Amino acid sequence: MKPVEQRRASPRSHTLLKGHIIYNNQLSRMECTVRDLSETGARLVFAQPVKIPAEFELQVPRKKLVRRAQVMWYDGPNYGIMFVDDAAKARNDSEPPPVAWETSGVPEVLEEACQRIARILGVPAGAIRLTVEFKR
Repeated sequence: MKPVEQRRASPRSHTLLKGHIIYNNQLSRMECTVRDLSETGARLVFAQPVKIPAEFELQVPRKKLVRRAQVMWYDGPNYGIMFVDDAAKARNDSEPPPVAWETSGVPEVLEEACQRIARILGVPAGAIRLTVEFKR
């Protein structure tokens, strides 16, 4: 018996990862399971048959993956998707954008927050240290 011909552009890995599709200008979100994953696409499974947009952003938190994707096929709760962005660019886009701290107003906001927290806690403002973390 001959092996089935592999039609995918890159090898896939069988996975069982929690994912999210983000659409509607990032206002809507739907959970899915990422069952197969490759450099060029994935197979998504939903808890029940659903209608999803033709193009969306796929997020797989455990893999730190954020990619633009489009639906290639579907069968009930299963969707085959192809990534439509460049993988290298997608990885770079997941980094926080560079910020000109001096002109952003953030130092002033942090200083004001330190002062307010210090007053509430009854400690010197120098005892308070705040940090900023970007999340996409």
